[in-house]
Amino acid sequence: MELCFFVLAQILGGLVCVLNIIGSTKMTADKVFKYNYICNFIAAAQYCLLGAWAGAMCCFVAVLRNFVFNKYKPRAPIYILVVYIIIVIASNYNFIHSPLDVIPVANVIIYAIALWTKDIMQMKVIGVYTCVSGFFYDFNNRAYVTVINELIDGTVGIRCIYLLRKRKKLAKS
Repeated sequence: MELCFFVLAQILGGLVCVLNIIGSTKMTADKVFKYNYICNFIAAAQYCLLGAWAGAMCCFVAVLRNFVFNKYKPRAPIYILVVYIIIVIASNYNFIHSPLDVIPVANVIIYAIALWTKDIMQMKVIGVYTCVSGFFYDFNNRAYVTVINELIDGTVGIRCIYLLRKRKKLAKS
């Protein structure tokens, strides 16, 4: 049965990988929210199957974050961001068993701040950072397809940063 859960978790990781690649190429905040919402929901299921509870809880809370943050135009009030950060910390209190378990908690808080700004460049830069740090958490928790996803997603994120900078330079001239 454990092998079945492991294989299913890797398949879900592959689905997240494909959706993350598609989502990483989006250049608007609304589209980033949409793909991030779907990916977090599927990733939460994957982490549950692997017993990576800090990652699962962070993904479940991130689904809520994306729903709430996307409802506010131009951005959610600061108190909602603060409440969200408190919820992330409180919901993960019992799931931090090693230093690596802090990674998804820190990543989801940092990425929430980037999403809150609705600045696409900040979203992309922070997204690359979370890929790099998430690589270690995912490897430690046997989310091997997600490790590959982190590498691909980080590379796509770097490409998007390059394209955004290029677009900004062209707009200035």
